[in-house]
Amino acid sequence: MMGNEVIFIVSVIALIFYLVISKFLKNSIKDNYFRIFIGLIISIMFGIIFYVFSVAGLIYFLTKEKSRDFDKKDWILLNEDIEKRFHRYEMIDDLIDSRVLIDKDSIQVKELLGKPNYKNTNENVWTYEAGTGGGFGFVDHFLEIYYKKNKVQKIKHKRIQD
Repeated sequence: MMGNEVIFIVSVIALIFYLVISKFLKNSIKDNYFRIFIGLIISIMFGIIFYVFSVAGLIYFLTKEKSRDFDKKDWILLNEDIEKRFHRYEMIDDLIDSRVLIDKDSIQVKELLGKPNYKNTNENVWTYEAGTGGGFGFVDHFLEIYYKKNKVQKIKHKRIQD
């Protein structure tokens, strides 16, 4: 069921479409009642379609995870500033896609990313905290680096939804 707010919003949108459409239909449809009927049908359909696409676009915009190119200086500086560190996650996907860490050893990784926040020596996994954000609620982001034979084999963007 639609709420009263949705019906009101769709009605206002449909009214605006009707005012525009009726101008165009005046020249092509001479029968006044038929022109009003067709104008109402078209404007209601356009109103509903416009509302659905607007809501879908808003949801997409609000939940889309930001991304940007990896920048070593920003990654390291973001580590020093707790407020800015919340935006590290924006660079993780570029790190993964560029494959810049693959086959690097731990010393090269430290030069590029700094010290990891967590080291799991049993499974040879390093974890970097990458901040919180990207969607409704809180999503904690982590960069996980998996080593095999002292070389990076896999990189993962881990998301933990609150």
